[in-house]
Amino acid sequence: MKKYSILLIAAALSLSQTACQEDFIDLNPISSANLNSFYKSQKDFETAIVGVYNIFQGVHSTMWTEYNEFRGDTYTHIMYSYAEISNNAFQSNTTSTMWNTMYQMITYSNLILDRIDAVSMDEAVKARIKGEAQFFRAYGYFALVRIFGDVPLVLKEVSTSEALQIGRSPIKEVYGQITKDLTAAIGVLPATLTAAQNGRVSKQAAEVELARAYLTMSGIPLKENHWADAKPLLESVIKSGQYAFAPTYAEIFSLENERGKEVILGAKFKIGGIGESTQYQRQFNPAYGGNPVFEKGVYESYEAGDIRRDFNIAKEFTTLEGTKIAALNNTKFDYGYDRASTESGMDFPVQRYTDVLLLYAEVLSEVDGKVNTESLVLLNQVRKRAGLKDLTSAQVPDLASFRVAMQKERRSELMFECVRWFDLVRTGTAVEALKAIGLNANDNWLLFPLPQTEIDKMQGVLKQNPGY
Repeated sequence: MKKYSILLIAAALSLSQTACQEDFIDLNPISSANLNSFYKSQKDFETAIVGVYNIFQGVHSTMWTEYNEFRGDTYTHIMYSYAEISNNAFQSNTTSTMWNTMYQMITYSNLILDRIDAVSMDEAVKARIKGEAQFFRAYGYFALVRIFGDVPLVLKEVSTSEALQIGRSPIKEVYGQITKDLTAAIGVLPATLTAAQNGRVSKQAAEVELARAYLTMSGIPLKENHWADAKPLLESVIKSGQYAFAPTYAEIFSLENERGKEVILGAKFKIGGIGESTQYQRQFNPAYGGNPVFEKGVYESYEAGDIRRDFNIAKEFTTLEGTKIAALNNTKFDYGYDRASTESGMDFPVQRYTDVLLLYAEVLSEVDGKVNTESLVLLNQVRKRAGLKDLTSAQVPDLASFRVAMQKERRSELMFECVRWFDLVRTGTAVEALKAIGLNANDNWLLFPLPQTEIDKMQGVLKQNPGY
């Protein structure tokens, strides 16, 4: 993966760019361009937005899994930052990579949005690039606010000295900007993408992300009621006709279908020695050298007869040297790995259609304040594909029991797809889940510590989260 220089919020004096080609994963870095001589043409902005996509790609190689699956009740580790995240025992700057990467995404998006209106170019292209930049700025802040809570909110180019004076904005204010950016993006992003544009952000991707934000705002910590705001967004995605519920679970996770109609937005990867492969299998699959440890209860969390259990998790694996070892192994993403080059071209599904259906089922019942009939139909549609019997209204007679069934289903369906931790937090069940695997967790665990380097360099402007 391409590596980018570490930036403080918006102190970007130069931009590492990539050559502009139709397929944005077939890219090689070119020299940095000084801000005063760049952003002058349509080609410059096409190149600039590709740079933002590359940051997005890098986040989903390993980092997003590290901050989600290792934080919750899926994985643990005995070493490295994984162990720190799992056990809430951080060194002073463990979180700096996530902090800086997301602010880099925001910085580059700000540069585009600040400068694009002054340039004469094809108006349709301009609208698309603005929409993509608004999406990624919102994406960056949505990640930061869920991981760190209050964060500095920067919406324009600032100097290094200005950046050092920007304190943390309240969570509510950050979410306000997230919803504003995603709403604007929905208005200009394309509703359909060509095959060559696969991997770019669509209108529906922005709708899904905004719906996710509204669901999160409805739960912990804001506890605002935005269920009704999420409903038309999810309905729009479902009615768009651009996506489809896959007939079988297994077909979703293969090289042949990774760009299929189940995937609304994916982080794209490619092998070939071009710097576009993912490190996922090498970090999280013991068969290829990874060594995470499953938390207790993960395998057992599946109902008897659920075909997703044995598709997602194997009870043994064979090493590259041919040795069989009895231990749980993530086989859901066991595709796309090339043993000869030790590279993987497996795309990572950031947004999936089945997730939309489950979110919609959740929204319908929360809006009604009781178990909605269609909610149960959608939930059972997902269960049927997994080989399970329908849940009846007698089994989920009220909203409380439906919520439990929904979160269980989301865990089984979306295992390893980096939604579990945020689901636990927004539903107020994170501390309970962590205690169930033997951790002495409390509400301070719901947020990560800010990097100490950022607190030090800003000389008291930034305050640390409680408990660290």
